[in-house]
Amino acid sequence: MRHHTQKSHRQNRIGRWMAAGFLGLWVAAPALAESVTAEAIYQATGVRGGLVVHIGCGDGQLTASLGASSRYLVQGLSTDPEELAQARETIEAKGIYGRVTVRLFDGQRLPYVDQLVNLVVVSDPNKVPPAEIQRVLAPGGVAYVRAPDGWRTTVKPWPPDIDQWSHFLHDASGNAVAQDRQVGPPKGLRWTAGPRWCRSHEWPSSVMALVTAGGRLVGIIDEGPIGVYEGLPQKCRLVARDAFSGVLLWKVPLRDWQPQFGTGKSGRWGIHHTIPRRLVADADRVYVTLRFLDSPVSVLDAATGRVLIEALPGTTGADELILSNGVLFVKCTDQRSVAAMQRFGRDALHDSLVAVDTKTGKQLWRKDNIRIAPYALAALAGRVLYHDMDALVCLDARTGRQLWRSEWPLQWAFGGGITLVIHDGVVLFHARGQVPQPKAAEKPKEPAQSRKARKGRRRQPGNLYMTAFSLDDGRLLWQRPGHPSLAQACILPTDVFVTDGVVWYGQSFEGYDLHTGEVRRKVDVGNLISPGHHYRCHRAKAVARYLIWPKRGAEFIDVTDKNHMRHDWLRSPCFTGLLPANGLLYVPPSQCFCYPGVKVSGFLALSSRSAWEKASGAGEKSQPQPLQRGPASTTLDSQASAVDPTNDWPMYRHDNRRSGASRTAVPIELTQQWGARLVEPVPQAVVVGDRLWVVEKNVHRVRCLDAKSGKALWTFTVEGRIDSPPTFYRGLILFGGRDGCVYCLRADDGRLLWRFRAAPDPRQVVSYEQLESIWPVHGSVLVQDDVVYFAAGRSSFLDGGLLVFGLEAQTGRLLFKNRLEGPWPNVKTEVGRPFAMEGALPDLFVSDGSSLYMGRIKFDAKLNRIPLEWGSSLGELDMGVDHLVATGGFLDDTGFDRLFWMYSRWWPGFYFAQHAPKSGQLVVFDESTTYAVKYFYRRTMWSPAFYPQTRGYLLFADDNDNEPALEDKQGTVKAIRWLPEESYTDKYRAGGRGVEKGTGWVRTRPTKWQELIPLRIRAMVLAGPYLFVAGVPDQVPPEDPLAPFEGRVPGKLQVFSAADGKLLRSYDLPASPVFDGLSAAHGRLYLSLKDGQLLCFSRTAE
Repeated sequence: MRHHTQKSHRQNRIGRWMAAGFLGLWVAAPALAESVTAEAIYQATGVRGGLVVHIGCGDGQLTASLGASSRYLVQGLSTDPEELAQARETIEAKGIYGRVTVRLFDGQRLPYVDQLVNLVVVSDPNKVPPAEIQRVLAPGGVAYVRAPDGWRTTVKPWPPDIDQWSHFLHDASGNAVAQDRQVGPPKGLRWTAGPRWCRSHEWPSSVMALVTAGGRLVGIIDEGPIGVYEGLPQKCRLVARDAFSGVLLWKVPLRDWQPQFGTGKSGRWGIHHTIPRRLVADADRVYVTLRFLDSPVSVLDAATGRVLIEALPGTTGADELILSNGVLFVKCTDQRSVAAMQRFGRDALHDSLVAVDTKTGKQLWRKDNIRIAPYALAALAGRVLYHDMDALVCLDARTGRQLWRSEWPLQWAFGGGITLVIHDGVVLFHARGQVPQPKAAEKPKEPAQSRKARKGRRRQPGNLYMTAFSLDDGRLLWQRPGHPSLAQACILPTDVFVTDGVVWYGQSFEGYDLHTGEVRRKVDVGNLISPGHHYRCHRAKAVARYLIWPKRGAEFIDVTDKNHMRHDWLRSPCFTGLLPANGLLYVPPSQCFCYPGVKVSGFLALSSRSAWEKASGAGEKSQPQPLQRGPASTTLDSQASAVDPTNDWPMYRHDNRRSGASRTAVPIELTQQWGARLVEPVPQAVVVGDRLWVVEKNVHRVRCLDAKSGKALWTFTVEGRIDSPPTFYRGLILFGGRDGCVYCLRADDGRLLWRFRAAPDPRQVVSYEQLESIWPVHGSVLVQDDVVYFAAGRSSFLDGGLLVFGLEAQTGRLLFKNRLEGPWPNVKTEVGRPFAMEGALPDLFVSDGSSLYMGRIKFDAKLNRIPLEWGSSLGELDMGVDHLVATGGFLDDTGFDRLFWMYSRWWPGFYFAQHAPKSGQLVVFDESTTYAVKYFYRRTMWSPAFYPQTRGYLLFADDNDNEPALEDKQGTVKAIRWLPEESYTDKYRAGGRGVEKGTGWVRTRPTKWQELIPLRIRAMVLAGPYLFVAGVPDQVPPEDPLAPFEGRVPGKLQVFSAADGKLLRSYDLPASPVFDGLSAAHGRLYLSLKDGQLLCFSRTAE
């Protein structure tokens, strides 16, 4: 097992160039230019996954071969359109297009953000400047360039100003500070991935541990279905991504991993606080427990996820791991790995401490029958320390021999906890206890803020202390009053940081000298820390210059200057929190719904540098013109241009109101007319006359079919995903792409009329396993009065914000433009709010016939923003006219339990709507009536809830003037009871306007009808007098309980009477339906399935 500590090829190469002081060195490789293969390239470069760019992709054969493994995301570049077409054809024929793509470029500038690419293969070396290749290469990335005598390799060194984060608290010392000077207040996106949300606020956090080493990011993640959890198992995986590109490298299932093991609790308070300490990584290996109960430590290859050692000897019951100087220290417990909050008692601890040599895999020493308090294990400089509830104990790391013991009797209390940090010869210990004082020392008094924080809680014996000991001999160096934990509401210890010789801890803005305890620095943060609510339920982190507090999302406290900033539009998961390393801020998905319409969701890797400055500062001459004409004639067939308002379905959800309703007469006696097998996922189809248009999202393609027969007519491929259906308008097919462009095609033959590049420049990031523009555009654009409306971007707080456009439909000429940025707070004077804020996210546009809506933003027809006033501190907005809103965006198909749609004049703000009319997980409406399905009509603690295989789902109808309302203190709003009785017996906070997580929006008038149905509706359309729905049965198969929620069971298509809600017909489907994948046109029903089938139903064969 000697190979366990050998440095990887990649790390050795980095080290050589750092020692030599070179940016890179050209080394001749033996392969001949004409005979090089993908296998030879990977062998020569040592690259084992990530983003690969092939410059000069030729016919695409080598490009395709480079993407043969799913560990690689590959893009070929060419300056020749004909060559590019051939390469695309080659890749499509292999069935891997999307993960492997090609695109045009100008031969000089590579279309990627800085430090994104892991491998650049240059088959045409005479075009791109070497400095440009160096710009896009990630640290440790490799350039492999063809030369006359073969191929040459150069490696980009690891920058000296970035750091890794190999443990929960950075490293074995417990000092959660990365010596990273590139991390700062986030302004730009590097990559994003799933899951989009944690499973629920009321369930253990989906991201349980996260570390990074050797350019990889490794985490323990529950990938089970979002929004449903009662009675369902977790689906935990050990997941590895490239840290710089976000490309998925591997996944390993975790066996028998359930939160209730050890505590008997299934809710979020059953969380095991020490889980983040079960994962440690170095450049080559990952150390982890692959089971939850009584698990030994396993060793995995960091590059592939292959298990190298199933069980390190003597480590069964591993509960906390730290790795220092080639020794793995494992705290084992015989208490079945119970949660820290459950087992933190003097008599409950029965632990062992095991030291394993990672070079040999052999046990160095073991100490049994000891007590180790949770979090109280750290190592540095050949020493390992722990607290046994009575004293701080220091051992020799290689032998286990006790070096010293300092008495410090510990007492546990709610919100107390322990923090142990070793730095520069000093041991810092923060805890609550009765501490023996030196004779000359005065017993410190507990700060007033501490007394106030614990007012009303259970009695806490002892005071909080910050104590410093000598690492050499355990002498007491100094002691100061302690400070409460930032996250004391979640039973987490006080954070302690040491940076630049200064100690920062708890809720204090004073920094103390590490060696003397004297005040060295004070920071004035103004109004950075907003009042109200609680700190987030995770530890704070720090980098060399900034403390990163978790009051709202991420408050950056500049300890050297005054560049403080809060980022309420971010939110990290409970207990794990965010991670600053590799020059990036990693923000895993959260379970919270604060700041709806503003907070960015997903797994984010953020940079302190905005791409906007570079794009806007490049100058117009260096940027291609945004509008490009295509080869097609603008002469259109007027007959083909006509739209039948009764029978056509010309855009996503039928019309500019996004109603999901048509007057076409679809019969209830249905027969499948045809089925087309496409590349999944396939969103809702658009139908006009005898033509049908659909997008194959992940292969970047619009496809036109004969609507009556399903026969393929033409296709058009773009340079990025198309996330939603196109829009038909006067003989044109218009749509946006995740490549940052909007396209206009002739509807009859698919030829390009024009393309408008909305993105300020062509640079790309990695998003959900594919390359996308920094400023993507949703597929479904809205056309009103001959103007095409859409937005480009990801957040008003990222990369310069959101750009909104209005183009002339026939020509693409720019008519209107606006930019939504920030607003960035002035933290000196502006006080933040806990649940709602200004800002914007991109979404599909909706129109009421005059004004335009995008989430919580309202525009006039010239894209001037219309100001709106908040109804309360929770951010509801009276937008004046009933229109459809989706609090998570129309394309969020996750089923997160705090998201909903609502047809109303209100932007809902931070309120729930399980009691409200005209709201649910899907909504359709016509001129008089709104139809909705509610998944979550019950409540569990602080979130709406659904209980599978019990009462089913609530389908109902409301008059359009039955408006949602908020109860107020004056009693002017009288809510009625209308939900199943258990919805009112569930425990929840009552209250309306201004009450966070209260009852929320309610109804004051009854439904027209309502039915509980045993079908999880995923698609719904109103066609004349009938409501057509598609979904999966409300069943939980014992052999595969997650199958219905993950689309792995056959579905059903059902027909209900729109008048009274009675079930009229039910049909079996071969697969589960796509979310919102139904459309109706010309008496036919079209349905997209998750397996890629597009089905057409009607009465008789046509």
